[in-house]
Amino acid sequence: MILPQLTFTRFLAAVAVVIFHFREEAFPFKSVIIKDFIEYFTVLVSYFFVLSGFILTVNSKDGINVRRFYINRFARIFPLYLGALLLMLFLLLVARTPKDTISFNKVFLSVFLIQSWFQNYALSYNFPAWSLSAEAFFYVVFPFVIFLLRNKPLRLQLISIVSFWFIMQVLFVWMLLHQNTFVMNNPLFHLSTFLLGIAAGRLFESKQDILAIYTSKFELLSLVMITVLALLVMSRNPIFLKFYHNGLLAPVFVLFIYTVALSKGRLIKLFANRRLEYLGEISYGIYILQFPVSILVFGIMDRIVKVSPTVGFYIYLPSLIIISSVTYHFIEKPCRMLIRNLLDKKVRA
Repeated sequence: MILPQLTFTRFLAAVAVVIFHFREEAFPFKSVIIKDFIEYFTVLVSYFFVLSGFILTVNSKDGINVRRFYINRFARIFPLYLGALLLMLFLLLVARTPKDTISFNKVFLSVFLIQSWFQNYALSYNFPAWSLSAEAFFYVVFPFVIFLLRNKPLRLQLISIVSFWFIMQVLFVWMLLHQNTFVMNNPLFHLSTFLLGIAAGRLFESKQDILAIYTSKFELLSLVMITVLALLVMSRNPIFLKFYHNGLLAPVFVLFIYTVALSKGRLIKLFANRRLEYLGEISYGIYILQFPVSILVFGIMDRIVKVSPTVGFYIYLPSLIIISSVTYHFIEKPCRMLIRNLLDKKVRA
């Protein structure tokens, strides 16, 4: 990643999603003051989509080797994804509860990262993995999108992608109003969010020097948009509550990414600190392992000693971070290298 200050934001977003899933009655997340804000932390999955499109685009400004791209993406996400799935299946077998029976269809779709295309299977087993199913689809189409955008005027690229994003937002709202809830996790309905990240990346790589002059204005605009978002949250607007899930806030995320990428302020420089960057590097484990690790940690605590929800959460979260660090060094990195080497040798042969 050529913008290390953005890597740490992955960690912040991953922890925020974990807080959303496991806050329950833990302090201070149960307090009235911030409880409403935490309800919206789930939208940070869309942040991952925007950031993914942005980073892939900026990193591929010199062109894409399609074969290398697919190998790298597979090696990056699949080993730990599969490990988390197998761990969940093992824990379900140990629990032996009727509602958690192992289904061939669920396992098959989950292994091949296509569960999100099927409404009844999108949240099978390791619930957060639905977004990895969507990411896999984005990786497949990414080289084709870049090819289509190549040599097109920048303005046409931006207008096309923003128009598609707007159309998909309207379609998403219309589908939900007609009780078609399958759109909540369907990758096609999140593609526009990823494409908006690509548009931001194209703009960034072509206008970086010009935009850098106006960094302070971007920071001010970011503050204004975040304030507007906070007011929407506090207003508990029913329309906003229902429809924000599908990339409605993607423009806010684009603005935030630009601010972090361009800013020279002390806080942003701190984000590029190697220790904080490392937390961003292990954030994939934090996200994909959050449910299997919760079963392990909370199960062990229940057997040893009963603790309050607050104590339980603050034992669970550091445990998740430590386990993610371990899996990063002993699963993610070794498997990444092994898969790349094996596939490269196979192609050469």
